[in-house]
Amino acid sequence: RPADSAFAMLSKLELRSDEIEAGTASATGSRTALLTGTDAKSTRMMASTSLNWSPRSEGAQRTELGLFGAVRHTLDAYEGYDLAGTSLIGGIDARLGIGKSIEIGAVATVRHDLSLDTTSFAFGPQIGVSLIKDTMITIGYNISGYRDPDFIAARQTEKGMFVALRMKFDNDSLAFLGLRQ
Repeated sequence: RPADSAFAMLSKLELRSDEIEAGTASATGSRTALLTGTDAKSTRMMASTSLNWSPRSEGAQRTELGLFGAVRHTLDAYEGYDLAGTSLIGGIDARLGIGKSIEIGAVATVRHDLSLDTTSFAFGPQIGVSLIKDTMITIGYNISGYRDPDFIAARQTEKGMFVALRMKFDNDSLAFLGLRQ
């Protein structure tokens, strides 16, 4: 995030390939999206963008509105089945700062598979507490949810309770190391 801007954007393009040989995951370990007892390989191209707006006014510095959009295209076939397809993912996060150390909010995510014409939703409330400067522990509960191993690092989409830790890093965060001139 530019220091003088209330807006931030982060985009990512990724080619991910998982491989299992005789039921044993290789290269990516337990992060694989494959669950099988035979040899299998899965290759996906994923692109995502996160947009964030945080107004810079005193007393409400933790108020944020975030938008997330992603597209995933699977390139594979497995034992004669064509698994190639495209999924679209969209999400919104809204958080309202209450005082200097508490925020309340909600999160919602939708995933639509264009090939299968199926849609999945995840949504629920969350509360965040800042016990230490530049950190936030968020506890939330998705009333409805789905599992998506490709985007688990970007979105909390599984049904049920979740806990997340956010930390702010900037030019001054590691100043104690004396690396800055």
